[in-house]
Amino acid sequence: MQTANLATTLHSLLFFFPIVIGSILAIFALILITLMSSYFLKRILLKKKRKLIWTPISSIERRSNLSSDEFIKEYASIGKPVIITDVVKNWKASTKWTLDFFREKYGPVKTDGVRDVRERKNGTDMNISMNIADYMDYLETGDSEQSLYLFDFHMFEHPELYEDFEVPVYCRNKLEVLPEKLFAKYFMQYFYLLIGSKKSSVGLHIDALCTQGWLAAIYGRKRFILIPPDQQKFVYDGEVDTFNPDLKKFPLYVNVKPVEFILSPGELLYIPSMWWHQAENLENTIALTFNTVNEENFEMVIHAASEVNPIIANLLGFLLEFPWLGRVLFGKPLL
Repeated sequence: MQTANLATTLHSLLFFFPIVIGSILAIFALILITLMSSYFLKRILLKKKRKLIWTPISSIERRSNLSSDEFIKEYASIGKPVIITDVVKNWKASTKWTLDFFREKYGPVKTDGVRDVRERKNGTDMNISMNIADYMDYLETGDSEQSLYLFDFHMFEHPELYEDFEVPVYCRNKLEVLPEKLFAKYFMQYFYLLIGSKKSSVGLHIDALCTQGWLAAIYGRKRFILIPPDQQKFVYDGEVDTFNPDLKKFPLYVNVKPVEFILSPGELLYIPSMWWHQAENLENTIALTFNTVNEENFEMVIHAASEVNPIIANLLGFLLEFPWLGRVLFGKPLL
């Protein structure tokens, strides 16, 4: 009798199991279709927010005791750059991150993130592989034969560095909702630790995909030039050296009205979407940069990414809209 009951139970389970699994999958598919429909409908309704909003300036303001609401109202929502003076100074990094610190802590670490910004091939800086100690030796000797710049330290491989700073309240970033392991897995990141040599200069550029740029000066001074979006037609796709423009080669640059300033240690610079900028290190420098995606530029970022790869762009937008789904898929792992 017991054997017969057990067989009946197993038979029932085998019969209902596919039905239960099928029902769960059907419900999940229905939820996914509903979310995707609402996502694309929202993109259509918010299409007008793709329009770039910016505010011209003749000089850059320095602010302290700035609230998050004031920052959004007076700067982010109208595309206006600003320097915030009282945030970085409170970070551990402001006193801890020195050239000696990186030599002692990370000297043997090898990086392929060093570039010689004087040697370019097909318009691209040439990457050099070297360890941190050797790079620090280069900074000390001031070798004029090269102009080396450490652009990418792969901070996600050294998570202890994240403990030395706090992301300011102004820097709302939708990218933070995605699992950190997802960025590490695909070697993506939005924080960049930069260590630059004296007199080296990053070429004129805008931050990719309409993201907003932030730069925290930790060590050493930087000379900056900002150019508003409406003057893009005069900068020759960033080929101009704004610190020493060749007007014979780039005659239209004479129409540009650049905003020039010095960024000192302890200051945090906000660069709105699509503002051209170039930096020159007046001394050996250490800086932390990061790019943000938020309500002000979300539609522009997704639209710009769609022009490169619409599938990846909409997948990214979908995961940013529903971050819990990204965590579920990554945890399986399906991503």
